[in-house]
Amino acid sequence: MSGGPDDLARKVLQPGQCAGCGLCLDLCPYLQVVEEKVVMIHPCGLKEGDCYRVCPRTPTDWEDMDRSVFGAARADHVLGHHREILFARATAPEIAAAGQYGGVVSALIAFALGRGEVRGAVLTAGAPGEMPRPALAENPEEALACAGSKYSAAPSLRALHEAARRGLEPVAVVGRPCQVLAVRKLQRARGLEAHHLAGRKVAWVTGLFCFWALDPAFYAFLRAKTGDARILRVDFSPDSLLVHTDRGLLSEPVDKVRGFVRPACRECFDPTSEFADVAVGSTEYDEAWNTLVVRSERGEALLRAAREAGVIEVKPYPPERLPLLRTAVLNKKLRTLEAQAARGESSHLQLSEGYRRALTGRDQP
Repeated sequence: MSGGPDDLARKVLQPGQCAGCGLCLDLCPYLQVVEEKVVMIHPCGLKEGDCYRVCPRTPTDWEDMDRSVFGAARADHVLGHHREILFARATAPEIAAAGQYGGVVSALIAFALGRGEVRGAVLTAGAPGEMPRPALAENPEEALACAGSKYSAAPSLRALHEAARRGLEPVAVVGRPCQVLAVRKLQRARGLEAHHLAGRKVAWVTGLFCFWALDPAFYAFLRAKTGDARILRVDFSPDSLLVHTDRGLLSEPVDKVRGFVRPACRECFDPTSEFADVAVGSTEYDEAWNTLVVRSERGEALLRAAREAGVIEVKPYPPERLPLLRTAVLNKKLRTLEAQAARGESSHLQLSEGYRRALTGRDQP
């Protein structure tokens, strides 16, 4: 399904459905970002546009994307394609300490840059408690400087444009599920040579688990709560916002934060980056480890090399934890379908009836 900038504005930007991925920025001079909100500053008039084609919130056939990325239909409609689900962590104590949990993302990116597997990595930078920003790392040190989770929707794919302008290729991309989908749509797009954004320049994609991202107003909330204390780390437990400062730990009920969740996130169907090569999240069980979902052959090869080099260590995913993960993901998907039905508008998510039936459990493996 094709469309242009006016369609993007009407269907995505104006209803608050923009995911803030950043890929459309620099494709068009009329698209700008203000405090993580993409706005169209002047009418464009094109009937079809690259901005519409690569947007993760324009119509996407989920099953066709499966075939495009993995070459086959999925067997698991909840968790998507996966070769392994593991617990993993960085072996270097300084990397594990700098990361939010096990430091797996930082370790993999630093490893790939250090070996010359990629010449750049599209990341998200920013100190805890501050609005994050796009970053393009060219060496392991720059990658490690970006370690740690950011809980709002930085338009970090804008750094992919910078990599293209500077002729850096191939590159790795780390992003939220919406950003992973945007990159995959880019890789399928044709005619973007004018922007130097050929999808082949992306070597592999690491996706993050993300059930929601927060509005920039969240940072004003943090400042009000912490005063002039220096924020060292921000984290979430199932029930609480945890803010580590140089004056101690501040804890707030997570319900006080829910009002900052971006509207677009309430209609996100993919909390575990289903189209990534590898996907990484917390375990919600052991803070020293990450959950690592190996999805593609390319991701499997990267992990194998990192393990052989002693950069990453893994252990089996606890069988008793897997139903909890599946339930959390399934519930998010079902809430998304309900939210889209409640809005009463045509969905950006294109699913067959068979796929929808599978989500009810009748067709699940």
